[in-house]
Amino acid sequence: MPSFKYAVLALGLLAACDQTASIAPQADLPPDDPRQAELLAAECTIYFAAVTKLQAEGRPLRANPTRGCPPQAAAVPADINAMASVPPVTIGYPLALYERMIARGIPADAADDISKSKAFWDLVAKRDSLIAGF
Repeated sequence: MPSFKYAVLALGLLAACDQTASIAPQADLPPDDPRQAELLAAECTIYFAAVTKLQAEGRPLRANPTRGCPPQAAAVPADINAMASVPPVTIGYPLALYERMIARGIPADAADDISKSKAFWDLVAKRDSLIAGF
């Protein structure tokens, strides 16, 4: 029976660990390319803005969306309010970004709104222009 207690304890510890999905480097760029850091910081501004908005609304987060983000990204404003007319989230980077928001603990309804925001589509355009320039 002691092994059962240890198994339960181990599961409890695993559940308590931060399970936030990491922000993967862009496969289309070399790992040490400075544009990797630029894209990471831009994505993190969205996470910091989402955390601020969700906390102001009194909504809980399942994880820490800003884990692994450069702290200076918190000071950069990001307009994450849904726009009236936006393209649908498509396969590729937009869908990967949307899924990463949810995996990092942003509630699905908030991720839906953010995927319709200026900050989201500015990041998609920035990523596309950085990749095209490679």
